[in-house]
Amino acid sequence: MYKLFNKKSWMLVLVTLVTLMIFTLGGCGGKGEQGGQAGSDNEMSISVGDITGAELVFAPFHIAMQKGFFAEEGIKIERRVFTNGPNMMMTMSKGELDVALAGSTPILQAAAEGADLKIVMSITKDNAPVVARKDIATFKDLDGKVVGTPGLGTIQNTMLSLAAEKEGIKFARLVHGKITDLVVFFQKGEIDGFTGWEWICADAVTNYGAHYVLKKPVLPNAESCEVAVTGKLIKENPQAVEKFVRALYKAVRFIQENPSESVQIISKLTGKSEEVIKLAFTTCTVDKPEVDLPSLKFEVEDAIKTGKIRREAVPDVEQFLKSHMDMSFLEKVKSEFK
Repeated sequence: MYKLFNKKSWMLVLVTLVTLMIFTLGGCGGKGEQGGQAGSDNEMSISVGDITGAELVFAPFHIAMQKGFFAEEGIKIERRVFTNGPNMMMTMSKGELDVALAGSTPILQAAAEGADLKIVMSITKDNAPVVARKDIATFKDLDGKVVGTPGLGTIQNTMLSLAAEKEGIKFARLVHGKITDLVVFFQKGEIDGFTGWEWICADAVTNYGAHYVLKKPVLPNAESCEVAVTGKLIKENPQAVEKFVRALYKAVRFIQENPSESVQIISKLTGKSEEVIKLAFTTCTVDKPEVDLPSLKFEVEDAIKTGKIRREAVPDVEQFLKSHMDMSFLEKVKSEFK
């Protein structure tokens, strides 16, 4: 009698344990049926590509993180940091990233090569300053000099080439390197100046003997960085995309309404002085999320002209842009704040 009771008891315990394991595994953070990754309490995890030293350039993203705007929307951010946009877009093209915060040039290049993505809003305009030694008075004086860029496929390199063409100058050599390395090259005298994103350039001006020879690109309202989302996420979970865009838009409004606190937040994140961050904010625009189509069209045409995008891949520029943009999320979110 004792043995029979003992066996039944163990069977009951075993069945209970198996049931609990199935329930637990079924409800904890596994892949959802929709794009992204399901978390606890209906929280959605989205992988987002960021770039080294781009806390100010992507100020809406970082302020949304700091102020809890993503959390308010039920989104958990899985942040991945890259050295530049082209490296990030390679990862997105492999299907390993949901959202890319990157320069318009690498995004458009990736789209031209078949990446399944759509631009859903602008996150930065301008943002291609050029700094140089103080004895180099103007941008035109960089003629025959060695100039650094953060990479051949970056928007900064594109805007540098455009400015050089407009001024009729030719650099002795371009040095492409990691953005933080460019500052070191400059300090060592290995380059005479460089283009890059902010806050890096403002830091060089404030602390390393540089000055701006070009604060804004020669292209008016130049698109610099966009928010690109995979077609998979848009198709499978458009609500997650809408929530992501809403969180960013809340941050844009926060920047517009609280400029001093925004400077403080970015200063704390970077470890740089408020003086540096205030200066950096003067060379780029982070509070105009609407995409400037003429600027993007020019950038595509320039990329084709310079061989960064194959002509046969983009026979119709306007149709190409139309097929890789979706402003509906931003328009819907903006209407909620009117």
